[in-house]
Amino acid sequence: MSLLMKKNSNDYAEIEEFNKNSFFNFVTKDKLLNHKKLKEFHKRAIAGKNFSQVSVLMSYLALNNYRQKASYYQTLNLLNDSRYLANSSNNLLAQKINFFCSAIIEFLEKNIDNAVDLLKASYLIKIPDNEYDKEILNYKQKVELLNPKKYGYNSSYIKSQIKDEALLALLEVGKSIAVETNIDTLLQTIAQQIQNALGADRCTVFLYDKEKKELWSKVALGLEKEEIRFSIDKGLAGHVLKTGETVNIKNAYENLYFNKEIDLKTGYKTKNILCMPIRNLTHQILGVFQVLNKFEGDFTKKDEELLIAIGASAGIALENANLFNEQKKLIEEQKKLFSSFINTLSASIDARDKITSGHSKRVTGYACLICDKCNMTNNEKEIIKNASLLHDIGKIGIKDSVLQKEGKLSPQEYEHIKQHVIFTHDILKNVYISKDFKDVALIASSHHEKFDGSGYYKGLKGEEIPLGGRILAICDVFDAITSKRHYRNKMDIIDALKIIKEGANTHFDEKLVEIFMNLSCFDILAIMCDNMLNVSKSDEFLLKEFKLETIYGILYNKECLSKRVLKLKSVFDKYYKGSE
Repeated sequence: MSLLMKKNSNDYAEIEEFNKNSFFNFVTKDKLLNHKKLKEFHKRAIAGKNFSQVSVLMSYLALNNYRQKASYYQTLNLLNDSRYLANSSNNLLAQKINFFCSAIIEFLEKNIDNAVDLLKASYLIKIPDNEYDKEILNYKQKVELLNPKKYGYNSSYIKSQIKDEALLALLEVGKSIAVETNIDTLLQTIAQQIQNALGADRCTVFLYDKEKKELWSKVALGLEKEEIRFSIDKGLAGHVLKTGETVNIKNAYENLYFNKEIDLKTGYKTKNILCMPIRNLTHQILGVFQVLNKFEGDFTKKDEELLIAIGASAGIALENANLFNEQKKLIEEQKKLFSSFINTLSASIDARDKITSGHSKRVTGYACLICDKCNMTNNEKEIIKNASLLHDIGKIGIKDSVLQKEGKLSPQEYEHIKQHVIFTHDILKNVYISKDFKDVALIASSHHEKFDGSGYYKGLKGEEIPLGGRILAICDVFDAITSKRHYRNKMDIIDALKIIKEGANTHFDEKLVEIFMNLSCFDILAIMCDNMLNVSKSDEFLLKEFKLETIYGILYNKECLSKRVLKLKSVFDKYYKGSE
């Protein structure tokens, strides 16, 4: 786990500039791009999860690969993947460039009709202030001049186009089976592909809710995106669900099961309908496809066959998504149970000694603030959070006479209380919940290690101490000296911060001390007050404006401080001392 690194704020802008230059190099100079640079930016765009940029770069990679003798079909696969990302990210420029690059490939393959069609498609995508359009139009005119016949849609071209759309729809739904687990996104993908493949105006994918005996969907292409729900006893979709029949209606208003009320409410005119059940591998019905208003003529037998083919893939994809969601719910329930278990163990420590009650919770709060400033994954943060809650669990093995003693411990008593970290490790290492939990035991038992190697119980030094252990070391000491104990009151906040600051590179990791000192005064007080900090608006603004480092600086700069900074200490003390 590394500390937070600053992201290059110009990274996306650099990639966008590269994409722009790439476009003009291809169009005006017919020039190969630096393949190494292309791949580097492609990786950076993926790392940044900027999928519209990934799409554009994949389009350029396809062209480059083709120029370097990649096969036509390999190139098409890459362009199809690029188009999928462009459509998924709903980025018009990425879609335009994908069509344009596809057109160049078709032109080089001497598929002039296809090239002109793709260029027209790219030009029809309107983007405000789009500087690409002029170059696309110039290229389109150049290609049309080479067309051996006057451009126009002929019947053979339309048939080949429908075939391509059908194959593309099957491909895209097949991809979704492997990668998509979000049910709403999956429904959107399936509905969009069916609509495109069948040349229809609208498509809805309804799912069957067995418990409520309802059909529902959040996806009705062409309508507002809000959830639709109705009883399976109603409408054509309900009839198809119950009978398992495929219904192909040429005139919707003449059909007994068609619900005319929806058209009356929306003003939409339904002409023809293709409605079909969605089945899983065991032939159980999961829902219903409902496709409305084919653009050219009525739905045909071939449309039905295509919908069956798409439905086979879609059924698997939807069932996988449902299983994933059920598993996700189970995992969430297990997490809640685990969290309850951790909190119960942590509370058992507080029960031993009321005056230190809340120590583990506060240490966890401070640790989480530091984790938020570090470049950690959610899993890494969760491990440190659990270790924080349980770092003192070993105190259940310490005698009450030592744990609750008022006054200074004898050398023998101090040696005894030091054993609590060994007890912590031994208790937690025997708890098997997941493979990550062994890190919890390691971190929790290392919170008394010191950066210079003089701590206990292993005498670890520097980065030999787990990052989580180094974080806990700061949080544990800070809470101890800012909390009331049997034998003393809480320390003045400046004195407490001085101990943390002067412990850098001896007791504590200097980099983590710097992060800690730059935490918000408001956030620190909120944890001290068990997140029940009740402050005036003016005090809240002041506390959020300044960091702990500012309070520490008051010790050395009293002469030249502004009134606002001087006021900070008194405002902080008002809530700090009030939390006793």
